[in-house]
Amino acid sequence: MDQNVSNGVEPVNNMKPPTTPAALAVKCARCLKWRYIPTKEKYEEIREHILERPFYCETTREWHSNKKCDDPPDITEDESGLKWEIDAPNIPQPPPGWERLIKFRTKRDTRIVDVYYNSPSKQQLRSKIEVEKYVLNVF
Repeated sequence: MDQNVSNGVEPVNNMKPPTTPAALAVKCARCLKWRYIPTKEKYEEIREHILERPFYCETTREWHSNKKCDDPPDITEDESGLKWEIDAPNIPQPPPGWERLIKFRTKRDTRIVDVYYNSPSKQQLRSKIEVEKYVLNVF
């Protein structure tokens, strides 16, 4: 997944929905506007703690100066063609060496995503059971 979000997401008129999100975005808990997140690491950090530390536009001041709820959204659902919320809240970040990937389930329906974990050995695991088996076999 591209960690540079300046390109946004694929246009809606492309007729071929993307297979993975091209941009990392989070919705402000106050104004409900979508804000780009600059890196996958920062996105994972926000997602991991979103219930106890809601995301607000002011949070983006860490990488964007003076962003506030009065500013236009970074992306709208109409522009992106995506009518879904990207991820589940408060799931711990993967350990170092692991990567968490988000993929659309089908090209026709971009509202449903599947989450995969890539192990340090680059093996793709599709469920908690697969992760458990992998860890038990390695350790």
